[in-house]
Amino acid sequence: MYEVNVGNALKSLIDEILVHVKRDDTEGVLHLLNKMAANPTEIIAAMPKFDCEEVLLYADNYVTTYYIATPPKILYPPHEHGMVAISALYKGTETHIFYEKDGENVRERSRVTVKSPAVVDLEIDTVHAICTLDDVPNEGLHFYIGDLEKKKRNLWDISGFNPRQYDHQDYLKSAKTMP
Repeated sequence: MYEVNVGNALKSLIDEILVHVKRDDTEGVLHLLNKMAANPTEIIAAMPKFDCEEVLLYADNYVTTYYIATPPKILYPPHEHGMVAISALYKGTETHIFYEKDGENVRERSRVTVKSPAVVDLEIDTVHAICTLDDVPNEGLHFYIGDLEKKKRNLWDISGFNPRQYDHQDYLKSAKTMP
């Protein structure tokens, strides 16, 4: 179900993603998103101009799609999605900080910075945090293979402690400005 009014190019992309997801064809999804990230003009034109950083575009039992523009120099806390998550970055850079579980807490394992166009494919059990080190927000579409809005998942504080159920307002409040 579409949560905002979007144009045909984005609807077609989501429809194609749904076909691949229902076939359990992750490679097909990745191919479509790599193609879109490399040439996003039609997709950008198919979206209204958003006045916020994150907009839920589409959600059903198979796929949840968000437009996300990560603001510069903000580190968001470690969290999990509990499902495959694919970020299709078409503007700027995005740094992913990956964590491994250490009992109930998490500890940093590695950092990877990707520059657009790029697609980042996260496995079901991935715990990560994101930020952009640029001076301007990045932009991309994030696809979650399942209904992210109904999924119970975890969030930790910036230091990897205090695990709790994910709450979006808590996630935003737990973010930290970077120097």
